[in-house]
Amino acid sequence: MGIFRMHSQTIRFRSASEMLETFGMSKGGKEYRRLIAAFERVFGDTIFFGTDTLKPTAKVLHRARFNFFREARIWYNRTADDGSRYHGFENTIVLSDEFFQEVMAHPIPTDLEAVKLLASAPAILDLFIWLSYRRFTAREPSRSPFSAPLA
Repeated sequence: MGIFRMHSQTIRFRSASEMLETFGMSKGGKEYRRLIAAFERVFGDTIFFGTDTLKPTAKVLHRARFNFFREARIWYNRTADDGSRYHGFENTIVLSDEFFQEVMAHPIPTDLEAVKLLASAPAILDLFIWLSYRRFTAREPSRSPFSAPLA
C-alpha cells in the first residue's frame, strides 16, 4: 500500500486486522487495544487557537477550536474466526469538516511505508514529515541545513 491517498472524509477499514496492517502494527489484541486507545485520544482532542489584538479603541480576542474527527465507529471480533458472520460491520472514521478541508487544501505527500518504519521514533518521524512538507512546498531549489554538499 505504498502511498495512502484520501479522497473522502470517511475512512473505512473492513476489519481490525486491516487497520493494524495499514498502520504497520503487529496483529493481536494488545496492538489493537493500543490503536483503539490512540483513536480515542485523538477523537477527544480539541485544539484551541487564539489571538489577542490591541486596537486603538478596543482589545480584540479571537478564539477558535478544532477537532480531528467528527465520528468514529470501531469494532473487532474477539474470536478467532474470519469475521465473515459480521458482514456489514466496518471500522469507520469520519474526519471533521475543518480537518478534511485542511488536509485537502494543504496535503503533505509522504510514503506510508516510511511512516510505518519511523512510527516508533516520534522525533525522527516529525523530522521526516517536516522535510517532506518542506520539499513539497519549496518554490525553488534550496539547501537545507540537513543536506550534505553535492559531490
